[in-house]
Amino acid sequence: MVELDKEQEKAFVDELMEANELKGASKKRLIKFLGNKYDWDKHKVQFRLTRALLAERYAASH
Repeated sequence: MVELDKEQEKAFVDELMEANELKGASKKRLIKFLGNKYDWDKHKVQFRLTRALLAERYAASH
């Protein structure tokens, strides 16, 4: 399991937040959760984040 220090975690989260044009603490917590779950693998986290955001938008529209 990959362990990142706080600065590396923050850089990872900030990079994904900027790449996806996201704002807010709830999105940061989601990215941290996904990062921990998928061992900070950028591709896996990006895929799951995209799926989660689509599901969130779909649920909000119905």
